[in-house]
Amino acid sequence: MVQPRGARGPARARCHPVVGVAGSRGPHPAAPAGVGREHRDRRAGSRCGQARSRVRRLARRERADRGGDGRCLRAHRGSDRHRDRHRRGYRIPEPEAHAGDLRRSGDARDDRERARTSRDVAPQGVRDGTSAVRPARGRSRRAPYAGRRASRLDGAARRMTLSASLAALDDAVDAAGALGLDTSRARRVLAHARQRLGFEGSAYVLAFVGGTGVGKSSLLNALAGEVVSPASARRPTTGTPIAWVAESAREETAPLLGWLDVREVRDHTSGAFADVAVLDLPDVDSTTPEHRARVDELLPRVDAVVWVADPEKYRDAVLHDDYLRRWAPRLAHQLVVLNKADRIGADAERLREHLAASLRAEGIENVGVAVTSATRDGDTRELREWITNGVEAKRVIAERIAAELQDASLDLATRAGVLQDAEPLMSADQRVRVLADVTREAAAIVDLTGLERQAVAATRLAARPRGAGPFGLLTTFLYRATGRDRVVADPEGYLRRWRERGTLARASEPIRILVGDLLPRVPSAARGAIASLVDAEELRTRLTAAIDAAVATRTADVRAPTSVVWSAIGALQYVVTAGLLFAGLWIAAVFLLHAPFASVDVPVMGPIPTPLIVLAGLLLAGFLLARLLGAHAGLLGRRWARRLRADLVRELEQRLRDVLFARLDTIDAARARIGAARSTIERG
Repeated sequence: MVQPRGARGPARARCHPVVGVAGSRGPHPAAPAGVGREHRDRRAGSRCGQARSRVRRLARRERADRGGDGRCLRAHRGSDRHRDRHRRGYRIPEPEAHAGDLRRSGDARDDRERARTSRDVAPQGVRDGTSAVRPARGRSRRAPYAGRRASRLDGAARRMTLSASLAALDDAVDAAGALGLDTSRARRVLAHARQRLGFEGSAYVLAFVGGTGVGKSSLLNALAGEVVSPASARRPTTGTPIAWVAESAREETAPLLGWLDVREVRDHTSGAFADVAVLDLPDVDSTTPEHRARVDELLPRVDAVVWVADPEKYRDAVLHDDYLRRWAPRLAHQLVVLNKADRIGADAERLREHLAASLRAEGIENVGVAVTSATRDGDTRELREWITNGVEAKRVIAERIAAELQDASLDLATRAGVLQDAEPLMSADQRVRVLADVTREAAAIVDLTGLERQAVAATRLAARPRGAGPFGLLTTFLYRATGRDRVVADPEGYLRRWRERGTLARASEPIRILVGDLLPRVPSAARGAIASLVDAEELRTRLTAAIDAAVATRTADVRAPTSVVWSAIGALQYVVTAGLLFAGLWIAAVFLLHAPFASVDVPVMGPIPTPLIVLAGLLLAGFLLARLLGAHAGLLGRRWARRLRADLVRELEQRLRDVLFARLDTIDAARARIGAARSTIERG
């Protein structure tokens, strides 16, 4: 049985133990008033002793089962959950609460500390029938490990978020390359991020950055309590970076410091700074160019920065314009320190507010301003607390990388013109209008009307051998022998000779006009990719290739249509031809041999020899059959010509759409990928 310290006298004589064990799920119910008098009237001495002994035995047994590591038992009233009438009547707590748990030994120390502070209060609490030690609330069975589990989950979530952000920036870099943007900085950010994540260890790198004589080295010495970095009136004093790391972390930070190329290392044994490696960097306004170059080389690789200024140089243009404005958006953990506060006395707070207002006016938000002095004891308290405020080192590293990735993605999105949205550069209506205009001009050069004439003539030429009889064979031979068929009845050749009928200057004009309207809406960095869409030589080459491809597709199998009607007409033409031969022989026999012949009385004309009437009738029949053949072939030819024209226009639209908008689609897709990558990184 566990009781609070200071619980003496009546509490030992009663069978109502006041349980001072933290960890129950709710407040311990107070004993009813007058309970002491009631139990004095009972003969409960032996029963109370037995109950108390039983609880103690259960407690010892439970501690032994749990390993005897000094953990405390949870306990609460048993009247609501336990059906034991003896316990319900005397409010004796269970050895362990229903669905309860054991807490860590550190929690037991907290309970003992609370018990010590309530030593004088506990007896009064016992007399009042209340618990002198307030039980802890809301702890679940897994509470002892909740902190470690939450830390592990947070770490896993950060790793997943960083992996997604790195993949998103990789995709954005690839998309920016398609736009012709300079991606060297984003690639460096990716390389540094992956290299930084490759270093094991729990320490983050904090850099002291500032101008000449602002007291960076003195400030570090004041934090360390010893001389870590030499400080003197000679300027510049610090020429190479100096690292101040915990002795326990010296070995694990060695690869990281090697990556930073920091050779001067001072160690310490302070536990407050065990998870941070502090760098004292050279001056940003040093007269030695190599010093500033060294700072510029290290800033992309450090995890956090303390910007050090003094009352004389806190508005220095080099610090603000070249460093704070450039690096503040890329750092998640940073602080601006106004050093040498001992020189300004009561004006320190006024200068702090003025410096903070100046930072806000420059667009630098969420950066704290601390006032310090390296020469007065206690004046580094704000900086010391900021460094040792319990921020997890791996979280600082992850937030630094995330901030760098966000800034790199913002830079790409700004130069790609997708800072607000990634809408297509050309709307659907504009595309339809431009495509229709370009297709119309291209069709005019191809001459679709002439193509229809060629198609009809080719159909009629194909009908003659089959439907015009012997005379059709003769005329077909003459057409092909003289080459006339290739001039007036060759749609395939006519299409292939389209270049002879004009230039593509007018066909490229609609896309030129539209792209010219788009350019002012695109950032200057991305205009080169847009302007390449209407490069004169390249556009002409692409349009020519598109028309050639469309023509080649339609002329791959250009055959004039045929019909069985032509064969029937051809058979009749052969009959007519035979009749004409017979009529001719008959007339020759009449005139040469004076053979008898009959005559037919024709009104107005009188009697006409029968052979002449037969000849005239056959000639008329042949003429009508020829006209019928021509009409039918012309009908089929015009239908074929319309289909050929529609197919060619459709093919031209498809090919020209690919030529005109494929590059534009690539640009729009690249811009959309950059915008999506920025959203992913911002959400991370």
